[in-house]
Amino acid sequence: MAFYLSGTDQLYMILSIVIANWNTKELIKECLESIFETHKNELSNYEIIVIDNASDDGSREYLRELGSKIILIENPDNLGYAKACNQGMKIAKGKYILLLGSDTIMQENTLSECINYLETDDKAGAVSCRLLNTDGSIQNSLKKFPALKNAFFTYLSLDSFNRDYDMADFDYSTSIKAEQAAATFLMIRRVLAEHINYFDESYRILYNDVDLCKKIYKAGYYIMFLHHVSVIHHGSHSTKQAGFGLRKIMYSDIYRYYRRQFGFKAKFLYPILVFRLLIVSTIKS
Repeated sequence: MAFYLSGTDQLYMILSIVIANWNTKELIKECLESIFETHKNELSNYEIIVIDNASDDGSREYLRELGSKIILIENPDNLGYAKACNQGMKIAKGKYILLLGSDTIMQENTLSECINYLETDDKAGAVSCRLLNTDGSIQNSLKKFPALKNAFFTYLSLDSFNRDYDMADFDYSTSIKAEQAAATFLMIRRVLAEHINYFDESYRILYNDVDLCKKIYKAGYYIMFLHHVSVIHHGSHSTKQAGFGLRKIMYSDIYRYYRRQFGFKAKFLYPILVFRLLIVSTIKS
């Protein structure tokens, strides 16, 4: 499928795929191979930008071996997810940018269907698709924008009170406008990404995607969830490796978001987050 600028016969790049990686060698290998395989029938002009955050599991050596198949940015330190993705988005040449998790497997027609939707709906700033477990079951990947009460329910493990926020009753068989979609797969217009200044890099690991979705809506666009296309998602392997230091950053991100959104009232959330951090770190150690 070739895409052309209106009024000209000059071929331009339609898609830039941006993938941040940290110690997921086998997963990103599977991810990239799935893109190489499916792109043959979907895209004629695209690029893959991989940003490696100081991996020490052999990821870098594998990525270097791919040569011109990818554009590789090697960071000397782990700069966090948001900053790494921004590095990729800022050099992207595509009309659209796909933020893609390194732990995903691309499926046939997903890329072309998402591009086609953006080509035909000017008010859609971004699109997402279904995330599937390896057994084919559906992951819950959509949420509404959180109110402060949702944070209390989440971090006190009172999930039954969050069913509306979590969209727990949505069966993912319908395409809808979504408030918050996981950045595991989020295709956004490049000019819009530039306009809203990409990810807020103060969110190093968590809530950067929530903040990004908010900025898309504040810019006058919406996010469309397409139910008929999908990727397989293994799920959060980088964050599962996190020690206390990274988990502290994660919980700082959570508090930062709610403090910015709800001001002084969010201070009451702080002791809950500290307690949960200590409990989770003890369990995971």
